[in-house]
Amino acid sequence: MRECVMKKYEGLFIFPPEITGEGHKDPATEVVKWIEKFQGKVLQKTDLGKKTLGHMIRKYKDGRTFVFEFEMDPSRAQDFRKELELQENLLRYMVSIPAKKPSLAPLPAAPVTTPKA
Repeated sequence: MRECVMKKYEGLFIFPPEITGEGHKDPATEVVKWIEKFQGKVLQKTDLGKKTLGHMIRKYKDGRTFVFEFEMDPSRAQDFRKELELQENLLRYMVSIPAKKPSLAPLPAAPVTTPKA
């Protein structure tokens, strides 16, 4: 049996600004469901709120933006992206592998020199 190796991803999801009411669900809950559908695990969720878009997307000037950090088997990531393409209430999305923060090695201490007399 092949062991499932989880890889970290970061996803940016933009929804229409006002998607509330009877027929609409909470966008953050929807994203969690999509991630879990492909055996992913949400690590962190950030609601950036309503943001003005750089250009109009489907007649919207603003969008409700969420950032999710999650883990998922890389073999399922492509199917996850295909699922996102089919979502009508999702204006735009971007899934990427987060950049590793460089770990800086400690600098060596400067040699102490004593003045010669």
